[in-house]
Amino acid sequence: MADLTRKEFYQLAHDCRDYALRLATHDQNSVDRLVCHEFNRFRERVAAYDQMKATAAAMKPARPVTRWLVIFITLAIWMVCVLIATLVLSNLLSAGLLLGLTTVLIFTVMMVPPRFYGTSVEAVEGRVLLVVEKMQAMMQAGEMEFSEAAFFQVRDVLREANAELRQQVYLNRVDARR
Repeated sequence: MADLTRKEFYQLAHDCRDYALRLATHDQNSVDRLVCHEFNRFRERVAAYDQMKATAAAMKPARPVTRWLVIFITLAIWMVCVLIATLVLSNLLSAGLLLGLTTVLIFTVMMVPPRFYGTSVEAVEGRVLLVVEKMQAMMQAGEMEFSEAAFFQVRDVLREANAELRQQVYLNRVDARR
């Protein structure tokens, strides 16, 4: 573990803002595999600092399980069921079973929201927001001992990141109510 120096804090604040702006370009309800992997690397980076260790420990790693992966696994299971049904059961029984199984699988895969099996972009934004809020609390407590000019620069960068992340989470909540 390493101490978070002023230079690293300054760089992490800018990275949080840039990350928040990049996350805003993604569909908030979907699971993006690359976003999940990027967040897991970001989480490891944050966990490397002693002051941020508790915050990183409170965040679970992102699960990069997308809808297409679930569809592929479901299709593989369906194919195995088809092979078993055609070899073991009579034609009429296997046709009825396969029709019912196909209907259930289609509804299961398409009706279950992606955030159930993976980490949505919105959840990643919420976790990054936790880091930003922790950094803002450290700034307000005076832990970093910045000069006055650097303090205001970092404060403004963290405010931008906080505002962007809160806006995206809020907009997603408003869309969900419609």
